[in-house]
Amino acid sequence: MKMLKKAISIAMAACLMFSITGCGSKENSENTETGTESDAAATPGGTSASAENGKKTVINFWHTWSGSEADALQAVIDDYNNSQSDVQVEVLASQTEDKMLTAIPSGDGPDIVYTADTTCSKWADAGMLAPIDDYIAGKGIDVSNIYESVYKLGNYDGVQYGMPYTMDSYMLFYNKAVLEELKAESPKTLEEMADISKKAVLKDDSGDYTRLGYVPDYPWIDRVEMPYLFGAEFYDFGTNQVTCTSQEFKDAISYKALYYTDYGIDAVTKFKSGFGTYASSDNPFFQGKVVFAIEGEWFENFIDQYAPDGFEWGAVEVPVTENKPELAGSGRLQGGMLSISATSKNAEKAFEVVNYLTSDEAYIKFCAAKGSLPTTYSALKSEELVSQAPQLKGFIDSVLAEKAKAFPAVPFSSEYSDGQGLAEEAIYSGDKTVDEALQDLYDELQPLADKWVNGN
Repeated sequence: MKMLKKAISIAMAACLMFSITGCGSKENSENTETGTESDAAATPGGTSASAENGKKTVINFWHTWSGSEADALQAVIDDYNNSQSDVQVEVLASQTEDKMLTAIPSGDGPDIVYTADTTCSKWADAGMLAPIDDYIAGKGIDVSNIYESVYKLGNYDGVQYGMPYTMDSYMLFYNKAVLEELKAESPKTLEEMADISKKAVLKDDSGDYTRLGYVPDYPWIDRVEMPYLFGAEFYDFGTNQVTCTSQEFKDAISYKALYYTDYGIDAVTKFKSGFGTYASSDNPFFQGKVVFAIEGEWFENFIDQYAPDGFEWGAVEVPVTENKPELAGSGRLQGGMLSISATSKNAEKAFEVVNYLTSDEAYIKFCAAKGSLPTTYSALKSEELVSQAPQLKGFIDSVLAEKAKAFPAVPFSSEYSDGQGLAEEAIYSGDKTVDEALQDLYDELQPLADKWVNGN
């Protein structure tokens, strides 16, 4: 009853916003992949007039990817559309989560959504997603073939709302030429990385930095990765406690803060302000401004696309603190979910699309083209995947060691991530100590955890 009331109230609020902002207009009915209007706008719930006339049922799929990544998905969708005569999947790329949440209650929005790991449980809590346990059972899907910690990201209160689709893991990329210049090998511990970073520093005649070893909050990835490398956890389900004030968590953030305090907060901030766009040739790693970057499996595609000719690089498993060598390989896994919207009038057919997309053949084609990891063991272990995308092998080997972990599936995960980012910003700027910032973060998040558990 609590969930039903919450879903109704949120849906009514969202529908009001929908009517005010006009999000059911042409802006959201256009297919941004092709520039053509989708038939799905004709009839609520994703069923077009053509479907009512005995033609294909239209399933609307909204996702956040753009550019080459969106193209990679569209190629798989085209395969599906051409493989059968019952369903036509229409795709809207480059959609924000706000647009998805606004459109879902109206019934004119997506049937299938791609949600990040930090949003699936929250959307389920808000009543925006449909349970899919019966569909999983009906298709006889072997969930033991899915990477367990990522599969759990789609579960909320014992109900499955998302099928894992993509999975990201991380490695430490380094500028090979700089390490050769310094006569250094790739670091085996985080402390070695800090030592190499000190030796790598360059300044111009004005005393401004032109090269640093590592900048901890660029681009964003080590926010979850680094605490896991120190043995920290983010949440304890047994005690319902946010654990951002543990000593391990403090040690991880303190390590990151040294890359500001040891080099001068103002000087590092000034240096960072000159960084170019991440997905471009102006990326500071490609420009030689930083020596180390913690990046995902997509990054080699970026190197091929944006790095200058002759750029020398290497990649190794992200090192852990020298005090805990047993934690090697225990970094972060990030997962993306395919979910069915709660207002879809074609949920069963929508899940058939999901089932196709997560089949090994479709999975491998998409992940190889995008530069991402599938979440099923059968696809991860496929020789075909590695042959099509050899750059994924190191990431696959790391993932199959099964020591990496996903962020806990709690409905306040986005608040956790945003709050941690602000806490770190306050630390790096010198406005707060590590203890002060993490205590404030705990004070902000623990009431959300209590509210969730108590059902208020």
